[in-house]
Amino acid sequence: MYELNHETDPAVLGPFELLAVLGQGGMGRTYLARKLDLANLAPEQETAYHLTASDGEAEPVLAAVKVIKPSKLRDSTDNSEQEARARFAQEVQTMGTVASARVPALIGADPEAAQPWLAMDYVHGPTLHKVIHACGPLGVGPYAALGLALVDALRAIHEVKLLHRDLKPGNIALGPDGPVVLDFGLAVLTERDSGAAITKTGVGFGTLSYMSPEQTRDAKHVEAPSDIFALGAVLFFAAAQRSPYPYGPTPLTPSWEGVFPDYRPLLARLLALIPGQRPTLKEIEGELIQLLALHSLTVEVAAEELQSLVAGSGLIPELPERACGDHADPELQRAAQQAVDDGAEPDSPWAGHEPDLFDEFLDEEIPDIELPAEEPLPASPAEYVPTVLDPQAHPVPGPSPAPSDHASVTSYPLAPAQPSPLKTPDDDGPSVPPAAAKAAERLRKAYAHSGRL
Repeated sequence: MYELNHETDPAVLGPFELLAVLGQGGMGRTYLARKLDLANLAPEQETAYHLTASDGEAEPVLAAVKVIKPSKLRDSTDNSEQEARARFAQEVQTMGTVASARVPALIGADPEAAQPWLAMDYVHGPTLHKVIHACGPLGVGPYAALGLALVDALRAIHEVKLLHRDLKPGNIALGPDGPVVLDFGLAVLTERDSGAAITKTGVGFGTLSYMSPEQTRDAKHVEAPSDIFALGAVLFFAAAQRSPYPYGPTPLTPSWEGVFPDYRPLLARLLALIPGQRPTLKEIEGELIQLLALHSLTVEVAAEELQSLVAGSGLIPELPERACGDHADPELQRAAQQAVDDGAEPDSPWAGHEPDLFDEFLDEEIPDIELPAEEPLPASPAEYVPTVLDPQAHPVPGPSPAPSDHASVTSYPLAPAQPSPLKTPDDDGPSVPPAAAKAAERLRKAYAHSGRL
């Protein structure tokens, strides 16, 4: 977490006061921000900002605001930037339909801004990557709690016909309410970037050491089982403090050295090279609960053990003093409110960056910090980083060897391959509408916690 550069960083974006820089990647810069309590915000402004809650919340709302480079909205086709922004707005709406405590809620966005941005719930906690490198492999309780949380997150993402495609330890935050999966929403936007050239068949998108075999061959046309493979790679990392395939998946089995034997059967199924042989989310959930029962643990106790581990790790970042206050900077609040009263945008007093100049500003590097190099690191040392092409994960030089349809290369016998649909089954009951589920989740958060983050 870094201090703002007051000469280049905006003070306000939309209805958000910027407090610190969380990180930077190929898509842009991510800020820690606070939602401003503005009166008289015009309905058309609320609509333009895609705001999901009215102003005047009982507690300060901290957000991670991602500022997208304007150039990333342009593609190599004949489509205009206006059309690209319209697609981005549609993607923002789709992101807003994901309702889960395991995925940051979309708070607002402005695809039409000169500096397009989107705001998600801020998750105050270290990444799984940092925790494992600092604390070592997870015991049964924390391991199963992590797996169950990731199942919940992927279920919510898949239910709205989205895929993550870059699930990795650096994109999982261990927050005060448990694990949260970050950056599920920018994969489609990243794919449209002609500079990254990742829409071409045979070119990899994501992080090679957590990528499914089919994603290394064709990143654009993968389905839900690809995220299942990445889930297996993440759980393998949590069990062994290393990824199963540091240089990308191969037909060879990963080394099981150091992996607790009780973890191996499920991991072997998750890492099956044939997509249809990987278990569904419902099956994974059942096996993790069975693992807990085998060790006389409950889901609740497992979650508490994981929380205790994170709390004692010393890795929870310290919030800047401004983020701990109940109110925004008074002068900034007055200026933003005056702009709204005058019929302008809240951030109009701080406007002035031209898109091309802002691209140059976002290309400035944030200093790196030294971390273990066992696996490729996120693009910046932030707790919450944009999804980007990993600088150490180069495009795959050629198609990965395709496994036989009649055998899966694992250390354990597997059931015959079964097709896995894009929408992973949850249960036989009726599904809750996303909007209702999201409203219920916000009420749950409000009543379950008091005080600041």
